[in-house]
Amino acid sequence: MIHRITMSEGSARFWGVVFGGITAVGLIAGGAYTLFQFLDSRAKDREAKEKEAATYALQVATAQVEARMPSYSRHLNLCSEAVTYAATIATTKDAKKRKAAEEDFWRLYWGPLGIVEEGEVERAMIAFGKCLNKDCEQSLRTLSLALAHGCRAEVSRHFELNLPQPS
Repeated sequence: MIHRITMSEGSARFWGVVFGGITAVGLIAGGAYTLFQFLDSRAKDREAKEKEAATYALQVATAQVEARMPSYSRHLNLCSEAVTYAATIATTKDAKKRKAAEEDFWRLYWGPLGIVEEGEVERAMIAFGKCLNKDCEQSLRTLSLALAHGCRAEVSRHFELNLPQPS
């Protein structure tokens, strides 16, 4: 025997409203959860893109420095040579050493250093060269130090060292 359950029309309406309300609450909660997931996903995508852009910018900056590194290293080596020759000329009492240092200085002046030097080093080399030719108002020691400081400034800028200025 099958038992049939019967419900009054008022009861059916009541339960219809209850289940309809539960369905509406479920749909609203599901929609809110979906919206939250969407917004969270967009925020994570934006963060990932920002990180990717920062990583790319860092890679580009690194590649640029690495591409310039041979030139910067050459500049550093030639500056070191020029400063050494200038200091030797300015300080040595040995005529033979001075003569050799002058020849090396002029070789750098008229050749290799001209490829890489910039403003500070160029001005310092010209002033030192003029003084070697007896056209100066400062001592060779002062001009040698100015050349060293010019090299320091250019190398600091190239390698992004931000070295403090000498006093």
